[in-house]
Amino acid sequence: MKKLVLLLVATLIAVSSASAATLGLTGSVANYTNVTLGTSSMAFSFTGDGSAGTAAASTSLLTVFANTTAWTVTLTSAKSGSLYSTATTTSIPYYIQAALQGTFTGTVTNSMSSTVLMGASKTIQATAGGKTPKQGVGYLLTISIPAQNVTDTLWQTATDYADTITVTVIGA
Repeated sequence: MKKLVLLLVATLIAVSSASAATLGLTGSVANYTNVTLGTSSMAFSFTGDGSAGTAAASTSLLTVFANTTAWTVTLTSAKSGSLYSTATTTSIPYYIQAALQGTFTGTVTNSMSSTVLMGASKTIQATAGGKTPKQGVGYLLTISIPAQNVTDTLWQTATDYADTITVTVIGA
């Protein structure tokens, strides 16, 4: 009987002394920032009498995607916020607005929340809580060209008035 108990105890000790191993898991998420535009061009036409410019489409949806808490979207005009004619060296200034579509809980400063003369670069900057939903955060960009002042010289006739706005996003 003692041998049987001793054998049973030895078996339990052998079974309970099984070894264990662990597997550690790590991961990393790359910085991701991106912007898209719903419209890549807008064409304005003018009657030549100083009236406001009209366009078939004067809006474009700017969508920001970011997995960082802080990011900056910068809009920069190649012609300082004017449609410019190289043939006549005439500039037609325009205005821009970037209106938030829906809601976003991040802390954001938007230099285009109301209509402003494009001129120098404009920004939308998230300084805290800037991680966007997977579908992004949308801003409706509206470009407008008002009528000329009564004291202005009429814009010269030409067909090459143009400007390019470059949109960049940088995540912190």
